[in-house]
Amino acid sequence: MNPRSPIIRMVSNGEAIVVDASARVVRRGSDEVHLPPKAFDLLALLVARRPNVVPHDQLHAKLWPGVHVSETSLAALITQLRKALSDTASETVIRTVHRVGYAFVGDASLVGEPMTPRGSEWRVLWRGQSILVPNGESIIGRDRTCTVQLDADSISRRHARLVIVGPIASIEDLGSKNGTWLAGERLVGRARLAHGTSVRLGSETIRLEVDTTDDPTRTLQSET
Repeated sequence: MNPRSPIIRMVSNGEAIVVDASARVVRRGSDEVHLPPKAFDLLALLVARRPNVVPHDQLHAKLWPGVHVSETSLAALITQLRKALSDTASETVIRTVHRVGYAFVGDASLVGEPMTPRGSEWRVLWRGQSILVPNGESIIGRDRTCTVQLDADSISRRHARLVIVGPIASIEDLGSKNGTWLAGERLVGRARLAHGTSVRLGSETIRLEVDTTDDPTRTLQSET
């Protein structure tokens, strides 16, 4: 966290949460949540790197420098954080990237800066269609079960993962045969997306657009 602005505010499951780095205190609504020192340090690391994934080895090196601890030690801290942030089931704040690490994907801002509107609405534009993408994790692919179904030969059945958290969007390839390409380079890892970004999946190109409104989020639909 930025030492000059050590207070972070966020929203988890509709609850306002304030993290005071100087006092090392987390407040959820009007209640103060006490975190062990290591759990608080983990939260600070994840928030500072949001929305990128922080690998397990980097977290271990920061939290337990020069000390060997079991993998369950980190998992136990994550469980403590999720409980403190009311994120025990939905993973709307802390995301697990299996065998890789963890990422803070919740809405968060420094106190004194405006929180980004919750009404941000993302769409995938493809072949004249405008597909509304819900908040959270969506799979892009050819399979019928995919949230964003793209029926094209060069698209894998489960091609890429799109994560939407309010105004923040990111994408990662899921080991597709023909790859996910951003700015002419094959994507490795997870990449942040901005309004108007074009992404190539195989030989197909999609465009991501966001509208910020105060309207309630609508259900997924396709339009022509």
